[in-house]
Order: sequence, then C-alpha cells, then structure tokens
Amino acid sequence: MTHEPPVPPDNQSPYPIAEPPHEHHAPPPAPEPEPEEPSGPPRMLLVGGAIAAAGVAAIGGLAAFLLRRGKSRPKSAPKAKRKR
Repeated sequence: MTHEPPVPPDNQSPYPIAEPPHEHHAPPPAPEPEPEEPSGPPRMLLVGGAIAAAGVAAIGGLAAFLLRRGKSRPKSAPKAKRKR
C-alpha cells in the first residue's frame, strides 16, 4: 500500500509501542555447587544390570535355539515293532 489511512491524533494502539520503564534488580546469588557423590554404588548397579541382561539374553537365545532346532527336523514315520 502506498497510502496510509488517516489516524486520529488521540488514537492509542492496543499494543505497547515501547517497553514501559521498570526497576532493575540485582541478579540472584549463584547457587552453591552440590558436593560430588562417590560413583561406587550406582556404577555397581549399572554393571550388575548389564551382567543380568546378558544372562537373560543368553538364556532366551538358548531356549529359542532349542525350540527351533526341534521343529526344523522332518518327522519320520514311527518304526514298526518287530514280532519275536
């Protein structure tokens, strides 16, 4: 648009044009650093969990292997009993 519509001089925008003045406060004090905890127990839990997960995976893999191994063989006809 090349033409701006006429605006009454007392018309006020519903949105602020400039930021209103405000008080400046001092920044809050920096938080105190928390003391470091020893990494013994949580690390032991992590290692123990990894060992348990590996064991479960090994048992699950063995069970799947054994179940699958039994199904892949062709079933042979039952043998006839010999008469004596």
